[in-house]
Amino acid sequence: MLERYNPILSTIRSICPTAHIAGGAVRDTLLERPIRDVDLFLDADCTDEAAKLLRSQHGFVKVGEWKNYEMFSDPAVKRVAKFEKADETTPVCLIGLHYPSDTYYDEPRSSLGMQFNLSRFDFGICMAGWDGNEVYTAPEYRRDLEAKTFTLCRADDQPQFNYSMARFLKMTADRYAGWRLIVPAAFEHLARQNGTSRRLWQRSVWVDDEFCLEFPSGGLVEQVLTPKPR
Repeated sequence: MLERYNPILSTIRSICPTAHIAGGAVRDTLLERPIRDVDLFLDADCTDEAAKLLRSQHGFVKVGEWKNYEMFSDPAVKRVAKFEKADETTPVCLIGLHYPSDTYYDEPRSSLGMQFNLSRFDFGICMAGWDGNEVYTAPEYRRDLEAKTFTLCRADDQPQFNYSMARFLKMTADRYAGWRLIVPAAFEHLARQNGTSRRLWQRSVWVDDEFCLEFPSGGLVEQVLTPKPR
């Protein structure tokens, strides 16, 4: 099913060989869920030319202006814009990245750029990408898939944590109903400051005052323990 994105992806890869689709569209396609939008990642320097190609070759028109990505503390994302098409219900978002090293361009079809990008995502289940030929999934994705969980893998600060909690609620309200949230010990201080997360502990097998979680040496939560009766 991922091949449906190849015409657009091939066009963008003609000017940016490291371009790829990642995150929700790939995850939802693999798990046969409805897709809300398609996030296409590419080098920030190629975004203007890519926007012209999306319009001239595929009929997708930019909605609004490019937005500088100033949310949270992620220096990799430089600019974002959404593109829509009259007869297409799924928008495409071009996300311009600044990679930290030229090694991501050593080989035209190198997967290193995608691996770097996936490592930035907040939940393990979101760490999936498609380059037009192969699907890439991180170990965190496979672990979440098996357990039907959303394991928080990144939260640089309180706003980012709060945003991830809102995303979790939104996704589990319909497409991923019944999937559990797992928060590693490293983010406990952020969870205690977040009203939504405190309610989540009460709603499921977690508690608000105590984190009844088992934290293995790797740092990621592998098992959620049933809270003690009060």
